[in-house]
Amino acid sequence: MIHSMTGFGKAEAKSETRKVSIEIRSLNSKQADVNLRLPNELRHVEMDVRKKVTNELLRGKLDVSISIEELSNRLHVQFNRDVFEDYWSEIQEVSRSTQIPHPSDPFRLIMSLPGTTSVPTPSEEETRSIEELLHTALDQAIQHLKEFRAQEGEALKAAFEDNIQAISDLLEQTKPYEEQRIVEVRQRLEDGLKKYVEVDYDTNRLEQEMIYYIEKLDVNEEKTRLANHLHYFRETMELPNPGQGRKLGFIAQEMGREINTLGSKSNHAELQKIVVKMKDHLEQIKEQVLNVL
Repeated sequence: MIHSMTGFGKAEAKSETRKVSIEIRSLNSKQADVNLRLPNELRHVEMDVRKKVTNELLRGKLDVSISIEELSNRLHVQFNRDVFEDYWSEIQEVSRSTQIPHPSDPFRLIMSLPGTTSVPTPSEEETRSIEELLHTALDQAIQHLKEFRAQEGEALKAAFEDNIQAISDLLEQTKPYEEQRIVEVRQRLEDGLKKYVEVDYDTNRLEQEMIYYIEKLDVNEEKTRLANHLHYFRETMELPNPGQGRKLGFIAQEMGREINTLGSKSNHAELQKIVVKMKDHLEQIKEQVLNVL
């Protein structure tokens, strides 16, 4: 089971007086990169939220947005009359002493100054209620994002299967050219000797050297290892727990090494065409692996 790193989760939880809404968006990233936006009254739980998001979602560029909406009609801002009157007294005193006229809209000016209004501090009971709503909504949003990631993972898996099967089919297509290639290489060597070497030579020693040279061009080991990597890639995708992205990336790198060696040893036009097609499918795999959790 593979999951994509791309996803979206949204949830809300509410009581009679408040509603907490949470949205989480996820994109691919090598590490867990959490960008958290939350109200000031929830700053004290910021580290807990970050830890939970990281532990549950593992990797990705994670944008977490948390908001609180008041559902009751109570007054949420306190007007500090004493502070307001002190500001007004100071303005009048400065105006008298400097002969500067009063501002045209002193009320607006004073209301923009710090301390004239304040938000009442929630009680311990209210704080606990908000935290409970937060964790309820956060759990649901994380679960929704996981479900989204799983759906995207199914699409990724289907694409991987297509490309893995294509490489496997191309690997089978190398067999007839492999036998033909050895015959052609041997014939070229013999023709070259007949054409350019005019002295007698030890045919037994020549046979040994030709066998050694042809063995260096043998690609059976590379083909076997590539087939094993293809099988291992499929097995890894079927692991029960998500989080195989890095492992799949390493396997794809090993597949690339074997395909490159196969190409450098092929020494045959049709085989090289097959190798190019393999590389095309492998590049698609590498691009898609970057989005696997």
